[in-house]
Amino acid sequence: MTGHITLALDAGQTGIRTLLQHDGSRVNGGYPGLRTDAELFAQLATVIVDSLAGHVGSVSLSVGMTGLTAANSKPAALLALLPDQVERVFLAHDSVTGFLGSIGLGMGVMTAVGTGVVTLGVGVSSIARVDGWGNLIGDAGSAYWIGRAGLESGMRAYDGRLESPALLSLVTDNFSHPEEAYIDLQTSSDRVARVASFARAVIELAEHDDVAADIVRTAGRELAMSALAAARRVGLVEHGRTDTDERGPRFSWTGNVMKSDLLRETFIAEVSAAVPTAVLAPPVAEPVDGVALLEHVPNDSPLQAAIHEARR
Repeated sequence: MTGHITLALDAGQTGIRTLLQHDGSRVNGGYPGLRTDAELFAQLATVIVDSLAGHVGSVSLSVGMTGLTAANSKPAALLALLPDQVERVFLAHDSVTGFLGSIGLGMGVMTAVGTGVVTLGVGVSSIARVDGWGNLIGDAGSAYWIGRAGLESGMRAYDGRLESPALLSLVTDNFSHPEEAYIDLQTSSDRVARVASFARAVIELAEHDDVAADIVRTAGRELAMSALAAARRVGLVEHGRTDTDERGPRFSWTGNVMKSDLLRETFIAEVSAAVPTAVLAPPVAEPVDGVALLEHVPNDSPLQAAIHEARR
């Protein structure tokens, strides 16, 4: 296959999703998630080379990735690891690409909820990132946060400090020696992903367990708090009031955790109570489609400051 090719990578801890486009065709792919304890660009390069195998032609590459810091916001360093057919690289934090996939090229607030969580607000002239500070000091409302809260409550039930047979079973069914569960988790090389994996069970148990339901509702409130903070910081909401438009700012979301009806409905209710004119809507596209939009962001968009580009 020859001609101009665009390749987009949505690179997170849970998985890497790819979208290759050529002459109107779309080819989606999937790879294991990024390991944040290893060199990120080397991992990306392996995926990119594999995705381009058998495709001949010039390539525009767009990457949205977790764990993007000021130190590694260097698309030229990634470009140097890639074959010559890759001529342009656009690189951004996955909060930016999540926003583009959820809301598009306009203004609003996006909350991305996976293993971790990050919220991004985009106003007329500025952007604001809220949370996304990792499992140790942030990520409130994330899968990790929910999974950890569920396991903690399970251990409280094990001790007799809390009444929750369902969350007690969450611990006893998954750890043959509950009193050693904390050691098992602390010494696990993939402990963040393991803890986050329990979020699904906590969300399911919330249908008939009050403690689990309270965890999920609290997660929804935490996510709403972040979304409202982002809206205030970029001027979409001021002093609890929106601008003069009949329709207030747009709020959207992405990520599997937001598929929980209880969590999503709590999030929507909290935002709507604070901003009655808010427009709350599901994402317009998938995150990887947002990655593909990086090269189309207008020059006057405040998002440009968060997009890094390199060319050969």
